[in-house]
Amino acid sequence: MRIGIDARFVGPAGTGLGKYTEKLIQNLVKIDSQNQYFIFLRKENWDYLKLGKNFKKILADVSWYSLIEQVTLPKIFRSQNLDLLHVPHFNVPIFYNPPGFNLLGLHERSEFKGEFIVTIHDLIHHQFAETSTTARNLLIFKAKRLAYRQVIAHAIKKSAKIIVPSKNIKEEVISTFRIDPSKVVVTYEAAEEEYFDNQKLETRNPKLLNEYHIKTPFMIYVGNAYPHKNLEKLLEAFKILTINHKPETRNLKLTLVCSRDVFWQRLAKQVQDQKLNGRVIMTSYIPARELSVLFRQAKAYVFPSLSEGFGIPGLNAMAAKIPVVCSDILTLKEIYGDAALYFDPNDPEDIASKINQVVSDSKIRSRLIDSGLQQVRKYSWQRMAKETLRVYESVFV
Repeated sequence: MRIGIDARFVGPAGTGLGKYTEKLIQNLVKIDSQNQYFIFLRKENWDYLKLGKNFKKILADVSWYSLIEQVTLPKIFRSQNLDLLHVPHFNVPIFYNPPGFNLLGLHERSEFKGEFIVTIHDLIHHQFAETSTTARNLLIFKAKRLAYRQVIAHAIKKSAKIIVPSKNIKEEVISTFRIDPSKVVVTYEAAEEEYFDNQKLETRNPKLLNEYHIKTPFMIYVGNAYPHKNLEKLLEAFKILTINHKPETRNLKLTLVCSRDVFWQRLAKQVQDQKLNGRVIMTSYIPARELSVLFRQAKAYVFPSLSEGFGIPGLNAMAAKIPVVCSDILTLKEIYGDAALYFDPNDPEDIASKINQVVSDSKIRSRLIDSGLQQVRKYSWQRMAKETLRVYESVFV
């Protein structure tokens, strides 16, 4: 087969979407020497991936979520005469259609070339429609939301298969779009290799802490500062910890590793308004190898999100042998099992209480660390790639 993969999100910053696509391609290189792959990249990430002989790079220097993406990208995809295209996000161009679709939108499987599959990581844009989730003005926000709904509806309806990262997201996709459950396939993701125990890796590095102005003891969060990540409630909970004067949390700090954007700026203002300067340290992107060292020096990983598709950062924490305390949302409970201490993400008092437990109770810490090491080993990027390859092959069965 001639298989295309949209890899424009791949890059050193390692966002969840980019990391998923990177790990998929890296492991397909290891397991598949038969099919021909066409990897669509931008100029800025052209040299980022090392590919096999049956992998070819194709320049697709097009910004995502843009009108140009909708108009130009289909021509670039079609230029490679693909049998199958994998778009690892909802943003499949609406003008890229399998040839078996007629004008009425009815699927006639008389031809195979031009099929595509899509990965839907979550339905956060469906769940969080408030204007607070955007930095744009109201008219632009509404236009973007309308475009999103049209694009994802096209991706869901016309894809040959839909890949999702968890059973919970599968149920959400099926119920939201009322589609045949057999069309949706779960392929679990995994922790990043840099976070697993490595004897060559320096586990204590005071210079690194000083570089990022981090003081011990500290908890850590890694991700973006979007509203659904619920960092405002985390700050409220941390404020409670700072005024209860319990010995275990009296000197506790909070490190937030987030991309510097308008949401980061809003969060920085909240830190200042709550007079948490010096207790809450905000950094921008940190490379995974350095971040794994910081993880090993943290007291815990805290994850207050209201919605997730999978939850790689918590697994990274488990691989790094630190306890995880997180929201009791369905996806995280599915992925982390008994290896995390859960709190109500809407209740700052409960968040504060669970953080205090995981920081102060050595038995709870030991149990979470041990169970976390067992839990994280259940997931594998190579297994995910093998399962994805089976999805590719199933399209033409």
